[in-house]
Amino acid sequence: MKNILILAVMLAACPAAALEIKSSVNAKGELEDDINLPFVNDPAAIGRWESVDFVAEPGDFDPAERARKGDLFFKELVLLPDGKSPSGWWTWTKGAVMHTNDRTASRYEIKKIGGAQYMFFEWKSGDYTIRHMKPQYYVLKKTASVRRDNINLPFRDDPAVVGEWASVDFVESPDKFSPAAKAWRGDLYLKELVFLPKGKGGKPWWTWTKGVVMHHGDKTASRYELKNIGGADYLFFEWKSGDYVFRGARPFYYVLRKK
Repeated sequence: MKNILILAVMLAACPAAALEIKSSVNAKGELEDDINLPFVNDPAAIGRWESVDFVAEPGDFDPAERARKGDLFFKELVLLPDGKSPSGWWTWTKGAVMHTNDRTASRYEIKKIGGAQYMFFEWKSGDYTIRHMKPQYYVLKKTASVRRDNINLPFRDDPAVVGEWASVDFVESPDKFSPAAKAWRGDLYLKELVFLPKGKGGKPWWTWTKGVVMHHGDKTASRYELKNIGGADYLFFEWKSGDYVFRGARPFYYVLRKK
């Protein structure tokens, strides 16, 4: 029979200590947290957070002098609205981030220090789950908010865009494209776009209006431009990936040729 040991792991050093996280010891002797926590919104947590230090306690952090001298294993944490993240195994609620695979619930605390927003994030690695040690903390600095475009655009027809388009290149800007010399050396992630009549897309999560493609999952509105080059029709399509949504980067362009 599974040996259950209920633990109330409290963090007295931060306001999130009010969030009690229950834990149990499974048949392997490993700690598992209760990750079935109800969602409570925390707008301040939404965005991209970049790791800047690793400390034993939040009070040990000094922005002027890094405590961890080596490389930081954990690079970034991105929290999206509604308790979601780009990684399928991370979810969150106010005061805690849940890892569905490891079955851990790590508390976080946000502090403003020297005009910057920092997150102190419990790192529940194997030292916590296997060795039952008190977790240490990653310190992460907020570097970008999550972008959300206006996707409620009225439909305007564009008969020229209707049809199937195959990706042929990926460029920094439309003027960098040359049909004679491919700019992107690797594999093209986006293979094709299919524009159906009346603003419908080839996939159920996107629609279009003249000059713009709306992604209803990512809440992005990507411009497109049509050009005829050397007798062939090309579509230049803004690629609003995670680099745009939560890293603040300017979008590059997929170049697609009409089939």
